[in-house]
Amino acid sequence: MVKKLLDEISGIDGVEGAFIVSSHLDILDKANLKLNDKQLKILSMHLMRIIAAFYNNGKKASELEFYWQNRYIIVKVSDHFAIVAFCRTSRVLSFLRITLNVTVAKLLDDKKFTKWLKSHRSDRKLILHKGNLDSAEKHFIQHLNYSPNVFND
Repeated sequence: MVKKLLDEISGIDGVEGAFIVSSHLDILDKANLKLNDKQLKILSMHLMRIIAAFYNNGKKASELEFYWQNRYIIVKVSDHFAIVAFCRTSRVLSFLRITLNVTVAKLLDDKKFTKWLKSHRSDRKLILHKGNLDSAEKHFIQHLNYSPNVFND
């Protein structure tokens, strides 16, 4: 079911591909992406750190949207996973938001997916304490007024 849903997302005109990542940085599946799993994991780590920084400040990030390497990226965030879609144009983003909301609902109803998700959950605070943050991440987190000992390397 997951592959079918990702294929539906990547089949939308203007969407290049999509993938699903757990908060534990495990990539469940991907569709029509040129990036390899290592590149997707690095991108996912940055995304999860942004989400964790918001979460630790009492703010919920349900969606992220940005421009990276000549592509629009939209991220639909659920409690313990995220769906990431790469687009060639911004015109598709509003339709894609609706599609991603429906996809999250379908995934949460899928017993096989929820079983996988239970074994791949992670605490959002852990992602900020795990590994070194680069200067851009530190700068972003400081603007969110988050100041625990995450910068101790």
